Amino acid sequence: MNRSTHKPSMRQLQLLKALVETQSISKVAEQEFISQPSVSIQLKKLAQLVGTPLYRIEGRQVQITEAGQVLYRCAQEIDANIDNMFSELAALQGLQAGTLRLAVVSTAQYFMPIVLGPFYQRYPNIDVQLTIANRETVISRLQQNKDDFYLFSHCPEDLDIVKEPFMDNSLIVIAPEQHALTQQSKIGLTDLQQHPFVMRESGSGTRRSIQLFCQQHDIHLAERMTIETNEAIKHAVASGLGLAILSRHTLDYTNISGFVRLDVEHFPIVSEWYLVHARKRALSTLAKTFHDYMQQEGKQLLMRLAK
Repeated sequence: MNRSTHKPSMRQLQLLKALVETQSISKVAEQEFISQPSVSIQLKKLAQLVGTPLYRIEGRQVQITEAGQVLYRCAQEIDANIDNMFSELAALQGLQAGTLRLAVVSTAQYFMPIVLGPFYQRYPNIDVQLTIANRETVISRLQQNKDDFYLFSHCPEDLDIVKEPFMDNSLIVIAPEQHALTQQSKIGLTDLQQHPFVMRESGSGTRRSIQLFCQQHDIHLAERMTIETNEAIKHAVASGLGLAILSRHTLDYTNISGFVRLDVEHFPIVSEWYLVHARKRALSTLAKTFHDYMQQEGKQLLMRLAK
């Protein structure tokens, strides 16, 4: 192969990247607004160009080959470099443009728009792409180096990351307004064990904190129901389905009624929010500016609103 004249096109690499991430030719076609045969033809040409298969179809599963993974990593780096190029060009114009990519766990949805508002007003021509998802999805995005920053309450321990404490994350107990425990103060942990709970799903940061707390205090909480969203849990509690343990941030910036905070010994459970990025990711000028804003003005803004 003559490397000076035969090189993969950006389009071909983008299609391969989409295939790795979706594991489906049909989903790639839908995502890229082209036909499935067109996707297959372009990927076949790319494989012919590099001289080795990039994926195999086994049953209904797409298996990416080692060569395909090499090209996928290159495609990721190209995307990151393009983002950095635009951000650096924006810096020459006084940070008037550029794309900031963020991915946060679902509980952070209550305060991220609040801190993003003033930043966007200061730099109105930037593009902010905010992904809100469960912890597993955000970790997957971090593994693929898709975003500039991530927000976790429990950081993954097996990845090469840079993590910085952002602010406290306090978990509190809530109950329906008419619940018997609302008439008590300094409720004991033994009393909590007598009542059913509505819990977050397995793998969520909130559930991990609760499990660690229960292990430390040798208690078991009766789980009546598992729900994947904080909003649905609050509505479930307001409807009398049980108690719940949620981040204070899910209450500070919303206006749902029908439940109250309980005064329970050893609560709140206090952990930290962390601002995280992949160590290997080269941060653009825009990303660095956002980092400084978050650790200074953003943090202070949320502390004022939570009072």
